[in-house]
Amino acid sequence: MHYKAIYLLIAYIFVEFMIADSPIIQQHYQKSLSLEVLEGDFITEKEYGKYLYENPRGISCRVCHGEYGEGTILATYKHRGKEKELHAPNITGLDIKEFKAKVNNAQGVMPKYYLTDSEIEAIYEYIAK
Repeated sequence: MHYKAIYLLIAYIFVEFMIADSPIIQQHYQKSLSLEVLEGDFITEKEYGKYLYENPRGISCRVCHGEYGEGTILATYKHRGKEKELHAPNITGLDIKEFKAKVNNAQGVMPKYYLTDSEIEAIYEYIAK
């Protein structure tokens, strides 16, 4: 049994649901909650990235950005008599620094996820293939 993984999962759930409104506590626990659970044969970083991409905080990246981040058309609509499209961009060509900035500074219809750096890096590794 992977006690370290279970401990980190319990700590993560505690931070996420019990004390999510405290920025100071979030910072402390985000530093201690890392991809250490990926050691051994528990789960690979790619699998973790896929899991996060599919459902990071209840809103899937895949729904808007496509199966592997290639981007999609979210909606079509008319504005002043002209057909318009709302796009989710292709995110596969971003470097890690730009990817982190986009995730952390969500704009428009992009939701704010409050992901740790290690979570963002795992998602990046998954879509970078």
